[in-house]
Amino acid sequence: MPESAVAQNVSPDTPWGGYVWVVLLVLAVVLSALAVIYNAYSYRALFHEQQVLQQRSDDLQVEWGQLLLEQSALASHSRIEKVVTEKLQMYVPSPDEIVVVRP
Repeated sequence: MPESAVAQNVSPDTPWGGYVWVVLLVLAVVLSALAVIYNAYSYRALFHEQQVLQQRSDDLQVEWGQLLLEQSALASHSRIEKVVTEKLQMYVPSPDEIVVVRP
């Protein structure tokens, strides 16, 4: 058996010898590199989507706070009394205008 074949652990009967392993390892490295590239791209896309959704959540939180303030302002007693007296022309009756109806 030739010395070089023993050193390379290659059988002299195979025509391609150790080249098959080299090709397989290069293929594995290329596929691994492509997987890393794909995962990095996916991570960046998902991170961008998460940032957009977080911004939308913050905007909705601010809007919710503004709506709560608006609701409390519209439901205040002074505003309701003002609307009732101006638009509906209602007033608090005097004691002599009050009529008690009994069944």
